[in-house]
Amino acid sequence: MKPISVLLVDDNPSFLRLVTRFLQEHDDIVVVGTADGGEEALALAQDLQPDIVLIDLAMPGLSGLEAIPRLRAVLPAAGIIALTVLNTNSYLQASLEAGANDFVAKASLNTDLLLAIRRVAQGDPSQQRAADESV
Repeated sequence: MKPISVLLVDDNPSFLRLVTRFLQEHDDIVVVGTADGGEEALALAQDLQPDIVLIDLAMPGLSGLEAIPRLRAVLPAAGIIALTVLNTNSYLQASLEAGANDFVAKASLNTDLLLAIRRVAQGDPSQQRAADESV
């Protein structure tokens, strides 16, 4: 079975390294690239064609929330999972309305991230979270 390819987008280099190491411990997931902002994510997404994009919502420049609809246009079949420290229903709704399939709070990455990646990768990448219960 082909591993799930992931593009990780966050403006914090320490977070990128930590999550990359965490994901690389799992044989069914491969991090194919990292980006430090929305613009770089768009360029890499076109080249790498990842199965999943993990994107921070709050970044300088082109924020994750602004980048999600543009990523959706470039990668219509990819799963997009919004990541944020701002774990509120308003951010959940905004990310889903922008085109994300799921939403994971950074505080619960160790328990929720792998499940979200696998769920989105296996399912229909449109409206993934809408079928699940809210945060």
